[in-house]
Amino acid sequence: MEFTALLTLSGFDPRDVAVMLHTPVQSHEKNALMALVDDYPDLFEAYQDNHPPGPEATLKRRKLAASFVVGTNSEAYFVGMYRIAGWRELTALELDADPRRKAVEERYRGRSFSQLATDSGRDGRAVFDLVPLTELSELKGRLIVQRTPGRAYMRLAENTKLAVLEIKRDARFSPPPPDWRDFVVSTDDLRVLPRDHAARLAGWRGVYLITDEKDGARYVGSAYGAENLLGRWRAHVAKDKGVTAELGQRDTSSFRFSILQLLLHDADAADVQALEANWKTRLHTRSWGLNKN
Repeated sequence: MEFTALLTLSGFDPRDVAVMLHTPVQSHEKNALMALVDDYPDLFEAYQDNHPPGPEATLKRRKLAASFVVGTNSEAYFVGMYRIAGWRELTALELDADPRRKAVEERYRGRSFSQLATDSGRDGRAVFDLVPLTELSELKGRLIVQRTPGRAYMRLAENTKLAVLEIKRDARFSPPPPDWRDFVVSTDDLRVLPRDHAARLAGWRGVYLITDEKDGARYVGSAYGAENLLGRWRAHVAKDKGVTAELGQRDTSSFRFSILQLLLHDADAADVQALEANWKTRLHTRSWGLNKN
């Protein structure tokens, strides 16, 4: 079955529908966008209500929009149907004045909306009033289609073949939290963790490993304070340079975090520190890594 068949069965004329296939390039951007849809729908709406000139012109010619987020293997997850109730032109400064757009920028650590607008040779962008519709809303996060090849992310529904791959039982964009042994995240991933992933890390104490992927240098640390592993890892990347003496001269953008040993949530600090020292010895990170004591 094609997505256009679902549109027709729901009473929509595909010729009225623009298809938005939001397609971030980097994996952490895909994770961030999935997390926005799951956890911060108001930020996702601020993300998708403005577009570059070409897609903007397409959207202005249509009455309706179907929104998807493209994940791995070109699989697109359905977000919902929207009525295009109009738009208003905002200047670059007006775009950045919206706190939601600032929050989106911070989660992506990318360019501001005003920069995106001026990069297109304009002083601003049209911001669309996208009104969510109830039709097909039960398929949000459940309907998965195959994205067809092509660079354009804004398509005309009648010309776009989107084969239905699956309708899942549970509505979810981000994957569930992994087992602690598989909880391996980059600095970029850490900044855009889904809420349930962050909550899992905040409940865990343990000994962890940081690997600098630029040169393979390793650092062993431990977490047993506020927010446990989540708090400690975020402290490491809160600034452009590492916060500890050993990591202070390093750019944190290429750090990768993993858990060496998971401990009980009420593990004694002295016991955690002893295990940390043991891991430093076993991995030789004092002699060959970034640990100095």
